[in-house]
Amino acid sequence: MIKTIAYLGLGTMGSGMASNLLKAGYELTVWNRDREKCEPFARKGAHVADAPADTVSDVDLVMYCLSNDQAVEEVVFGAKGILSGINEGQIAMDMSTVLPAMSLREQEAYTKHGVDFIDAPVFGSKQESANAKLWIMAAGNKAIYEKVKPVLEHLGQTVHYFGKNGNATAMKLVGNLIVALEMEALAEGLVLAQKAGLELNTVMKVVKVADFRSPLLVSNGQNILKRDFSTSFALELMLKDASLIEKFAESLQSPTPALRVVQKNLESAVALGFGKENASAVIKALEKEAGVEVKARAPAKIPAVS
Repeated sequence: MIKTIAYLGLGTMGSGMASNLLKAGYELTVWNRDREKCEPFARKGAHVADAPADTVSDVDLVMYCLSNDQAVEEVVFGAKGILSGINEGQIAMDMSTVLPAMSLREQEAYTKHGVDFIDAPVFGSKQESANAKLWIMAAGNKAIYEKVKPVLEHLGQTVHYFGKNGNATAMKLVGNLIVALEMEALAEGLVLAQKAGLELNTVMKVVKVADFRSPLLVSNGQNILKRDFSTSFALELMLKDASLIEKFAESLQSPTPALRVVQKNLESAVALGFGKENASAVIKALEKEAGVEVKARAPAKIPAVS
């Protein structure tokens, strides 16, 4: 039974997951490049390590959620990285969004150390992470998956097993392709509705009930109308993921023509300075081109009765 866990990477997603591991009663050791982000966890009883190697040396399970392939390269393979501190018999789990090739490289390296490896990226954003409502993909040895599944169930509302290593990471990129296309469709649709003079609150009422509805469209559409672009999933990270999807699809000779359109608009929105905002800010590139701002009208004032 897993009792002690190391969690590395306390960003938007990792901080929520690490908090839920503490709530579930696991003995937790944390590490983050910016040590200041570790302090709230230390106050709740977590141990804080100075380097990845120190974080992982004496735990049952090592978990990490990092921003990109380069960060995984540094934290796993770098000087004082996980591989220099991990021991035979431990389990490592990468919850980052990376290329399947990176997952397979990790598996190979861990196997040489006698360590089992699971790739387990997640769907969901800041709120789902904080509320333990993520949708989790997992791949690797089935027996090891069954061993870590109870841990994952403290973090997500569903856990899905995809077989051999790399398959969960592949599913994450498939899902993020769908997300990117949905966000682009929403942005284009709302800009067109604005240009057509439609009442946007009524437009969103239709989006909420029609057969093309989705929670992603509804929540992001409502926030766009309020001009709320506070970050759940950063625009610049969606652009990063689009590049990963492109590489992955090209490696399989799988066509993704619509992705090129999304990438262009993501690049434009980042160039305009919106990269740190929510991914829904991709609409700002289209707004600039269209010469409009998508915003709900203020409610009409009722004349005072004299």
